[in-house]
Amino acid sequence: MIKDPTPLAAVILAAGRGERLQGAAGGGSKPLTPLLGITLLERALLACQAAGVTDCYVVLGYQRERLESYMVARSPRYRMRLHTVPNPHWELGNGTSAASVAPYLKSPFLLLMCDHVFDPSILTSLITAGKNTETSLLAVDERIDQIFDLDDATKVRLDACNITAIGKELQHYNAIDTGLFFCQPSLFKALEQANALGDASLSGGIRQLIAAGTMQAMPIGDRFWMDIDTTACLIQAEHELLKQL
Repeated sequence: MIKDPTPLAAVILAAGRGERLQGAAGGGSKPLTPLLGITLLERALLACQAAGVTDCYVVLGYQRERLESYMVARSPRYRMRLHTVPNPHWELGNGTSAASVAPYLKSPFLLLMCDHVFDPSILTSLITAGKNTETSLLAVDERIDQIFDLDDATKVRLDACNITAIGKELQHYNAIDTGLFFCQPSLFKALEQANALGDASLSGGIRQLIAAGTMQAMPIGDRFWMDIDTTACLIQAEHELLKQL
């Protein structure tokens, strides 16, 4: 039984199809793609457990039944409660996946992407930083010249610790979105506002928080992370992780 007096929830978005990675092993399922023998989904779960998460909500869409079975089989091995949340609208945008957990969360929570591999200490730093602010936080990488697939990365414009703009098409930026967040429940209202404007992406909701002045950045320094979108990214991540052994 979990006895943590300050329970912490995390949300893992794992609903997408991952078409650009379907050539890799995993039977067409991006979350089940192995990286050095450990699936991307399990890496995300292990990182959440290491950060002290007590309840983990995994949002599912594509191949939902298969992933639910995977989660049920592995649930006993974790020291946290695992929940699956179906998103029937997953094809409309990842903002709909984040919004699908709104009925379950009334306090701050971690938000991460299933296909991002990272140093688990980044989550711990987000939690620590989140205790000292009422805003939402995004972990950002300021090492622009070291990003493996910069064209596909989500760019971020910073003014000190404040985020002033976010998007893949930004022309002027000084950081990169790592896909790791400490979120206030106000994110859900922001996602509703963005969806009403025709933007069902998570970045659309973040832009609403930026407009409200409630979105800040936490630089990750020299810590490792990668977005695993293609087979080339997967191979590069293998190299980077092996260098750390």
